[in-house]
Amino acid sequence: MLLITSFYANGSQSTDLAAVSAIRDAISGSIATAWTGTDCCAWPGLVCDPDTLRVTDIVLRAGDSSALTLQGDWTGLISDSLCQLDQLTTLIVTDWSSISGHIPPCITSLSGLRILDLSGNRISGDIPSDIGKLGQLVVLNLADNEISGEIPSSVVSLRSLKFLDLSNNKISGEIPSDIGKLKMLSRAILSGNQLGGSIPDSIGGLYRIADLDLSMNQISGSIPERIGSMPALSSLKLNSNLLSGEIPARLFGNKGLSHLDLSRNSLEGKVPDSFSPENYFLVLNLSYNKLSGEVPKSIHSVKYMGALDLDANNFHA
Repeated sequence: MLLITSFYANGSQSTDLAAVSAIRDAISGSIATAWTGTDCCAWPGLVCDPDTLRVTDIVLRAGDSSALTLQGDWTGLISDSLCQLDQLTTLIVTDWSSISGHIPPCITSLSGLRILDLSGNRISGDIPSDIGKLGQLVVLNLADNEISGEIPSSVVSLRSLKFLDLSNNKISGEIPSDIGKLKMLSRAILSGNQLGGSIPDSIGGLYRIADLDLSMNQISGSIPERIGSMPALSSLKLNSNLLSGEIPARLFGNKGLSHLDLSRNSLEGKVPDSFSPENYFLVLNLSYNKLSGEVPKSIHSVKYMGALDLDANNFHA
């Protein structure tokens, strides 16, 4: 029995070594020269479980200021052998200017993955359609790449997700209508894409969210009334879209909202007269819309107003 147990333990460690060796073989520069020997747990950027000696974390940031400066070219992305690391909980591979290719679809088999950060590369292709299988995922950051396609509908199954950043890609389609199921979400950054459709009403059910950024897309329709009732919301950026209709009165009744940017849309009607001494704005930008009427007198009652921009509207005295 001891021999059998030892065999499977060594076999698992051997599989991990083969997997990270395949990753190394796609790299030139300081990583390739530092990842030597048969003890991959000692390789910079890798972390192993102290008991099982299985690889649990891969953290490779280009230009990292740690003991190993991660420099040099990295061609391709990561081979599918990554998916053999079945104990992986953290995958951070960021800011490599020469990483391209697609996200390996088999990555969704890593059921224990909690952090997936591939930001700042040149990754293309779609987000795996079954990304929702990663039920333990807390961080999903694919920002600053060349990812296309739509946001998979399965993303709403990531019930542990707290941080979602898909900004500055080429993602199209619509925001999933039931995004409100992501009850743990505290930050959602989807800016700088080609998203269309309307803002789902269910988004108002994200009662933990503090930072919501849907700016620089092609989102149309009106601003859901429920957004004004999101209790933790402190920053809302909807600028540079195709939004129309009136600004919901509840929005200025949200006392925690400190950064609000609705500029460069087609919003119309009057600005709701619902400001109060409890409002504290670092930024309030309503410029480049079709707003009309008078600027509400209650705006003078706010506790603090940092940057206020009402330019390029149809206000009158």
